[in-house]
Amino acid sequence: MVASVLVRHNTALLEKAVDLVVKQAAIPTLEAEAAAYDRMARANAFRRIMTGLAVAVAAVGIGYGAALFFGREAKLPPVVVEKPSPLDKRTDRIEPSETTHPPNSDRPAPIPEAKPANPSPGPVGNDKTTVDFNKFLTREIDFEGAHWTLTSGHYFTEENDPTWDRAWCYTRRLINGVDVNADLVTRSTPTAVPEAPIASPATLASIGLNDNSAVELASKCAWLDGKTFSAAEYQLPAGRAEAAKKLIVQDGWDAMGFDLPGMPLMNVSFDQCQTRCEGDGQCQAITYDKKHSACFMKGDASILVRAPDAAAAAKPSVASKVQLSSLVFYKNTVVVGESYSNEPGSYANCVLACAADQKCQGFNFDSPNNMCSLLDQVSSLSVFKGVQSGSKAAGNQ
Repeated sequence: MVASVLVRHNTALLEKAVDLVVKQAAIPTLEAEAAAYDRMARANAFRRIMTGLAVAVAAVGIGYGAALFFGREAKLPPVVVEKPSPLDKRTDRIEPSETTHPPNSDRPAPIPEAKPANPSPGPVGNDKTTVDFNKFLTREIDFEGAHWTLTSGHYFTEENDPTWDRAWCYTRRLINGVDVNADLVTRSTPTAVPEAPIASPATLASIGLNDNSAVELASKCAWLDGKTFSAAEYQLPAGRAEAAKKLIVQDGWDAMGFDLPGMPLMNVSFDQCQTRCEGDGQCQAITYDKKHSACFMKGDASILVRAPDAAAAAKPSVASKVQLSSLVFYKNTVVVGESYSNEPGSYANCVLACAADQKCQGFNFDSPNNMCSLLDQVSSLSVFKGVQSGSKAAGNQ
């Protein structure tokens, strides 16, 4: 009985001893864990310190940079803004887009409605804005077998002006790929007598007009004030009567036919030939033969033909209607083809007849017999003494 109790007592002691041994064995592990935790705590504390230090450095840098920037900005000289000067009145007449232009120029173009362009501030205390301000009216008409667009421009000094200062009317035509602008009439004030025509005689002639037809066309122009004018009401610009007598020259061409009596005038210069025609009321055109210094004054002209050794010239009233022919000429040569007309006449009349007839593709003129033959088909050329001939060459103009 006593022995069993001791055994149990001794077992308890053994358990305590074992437990003590186990705990003693765990001490190094606990110490290692404690050391590890300590190192982690130190590392976290160091990171916090470094992060705070970095933030502080960044803040200092930003503050220093801002101080430098604002300090330099404060030292910059003040910017001086110049006030725009009032616009000079425009003299170009280019087709307007966002801006418009005044009238005393060469090429304006219509716009749907008026717009102020680039306003300039007025004097201090003046609430009005000075601008170049235009309004345009466009009218489409048929005149002398052609369609025309007439554009009337009206110039206002200020946008709020009750009426325009001056006005003008022009037309434009595309001639051989060239856009030709022709001024027809100007009105210097709303009450002044209109002046027409304005474009030079040569410009008018290039679009098929002369002074008389240009004035008639100008009478069709529309105006903002609703006024209409007949051709008789227009006043010729100063010097226009003299300009209408000046010949318009076409070098390398010959005006066929219509010679005045007593022609040619021999041993005269081209300038002398021109002067004689300009001073003669009957003379409307000339052909000058360069090789022989011969002047042919003419009462009219309708067809010009190629002639390298000649120069043709015509007064504006005639120059507007002459046509350039593609005829090429041959001497002592017959054009072979199908003839549809044989009539007696002169060489000049034979040339004019073929040039004016679209059906005619060539001609033969029998000089000994003064016989003209027109052909509607041309196949070849053949030598034939005493025959002067010609054929139309495409693209020879």
